[in-house]
Amino acid sequence: MRIYCDRFVIGILLLAALFASMPALARHYSQHFKLSESCTLPRPAEIPATLNAAQAMVAFSPGGDGEVLILQALAAARHRILIQAYGFTDRRILAALGRAKARGVDVGVILDKTDTQWYEGHEPVASVISAMQIPVWIDTAVNIAHNKVMIIDDNALITGSYNFTYSAAYDNAENLLYIRNAPALVKAYINNWRWRQSCSQPYAGRPVT
Repeated sequence: MRIYCDRFVIGILLLAALFASMPALARHYSQHFKLSESCTLPRPAEIPATLNAAQAMVAFSPGGDGEVLILQALAAARHRILIQAYGFTDRRILAALGRAKARGVDVGVILDKTDTQWYEGHEPVASVISAMQIPVWIDTAVNIAHNKVMIIDDNALITGSYNFTYSAAYDNAENLLYIRNAPALVKAYINNWRWRQSCSQPYAGRPVT
């Protein structure tokens, strides 16, 4: 009986501590939400996405299959490629993006602010992509722009934990999902891309902190 009472008292004390901390937590998170005030578009509403006719492929790392899947998808692009990236240092993927641009594909890229920095002696990724005459935006409205998304021809979607890096392909445990013929799902990601673009700054060729 004594053990039961002790546990009951401890439970009450934990609940009291939780409720006492809620105002502080609310203030904490409200400060973070202020980071998005620079956005000119509202956050897209949640929408249902029916996947009845969708086709999906999945690749797991390490092993390089994710890189192959991305390269094939970029090579097949004919109209538009929209990208959100955090880490983007895979030169083969960058080259494939340049080839898509050269054959007339409309390409737009949103990057994290870390992609405006030099890394391991290499030119910033934002500069490399800009040099291909591809528009680049830097999402500075959040602490980390951590999305890893490619939208291809408004019909195909690539996403997952997979950063567009050699490490993601050959060193890390990652997953990459490639979905086609899911228009409602792709539309949701396009709307999200436009939202994040509205929160971003055009890359001006200098580091962003």
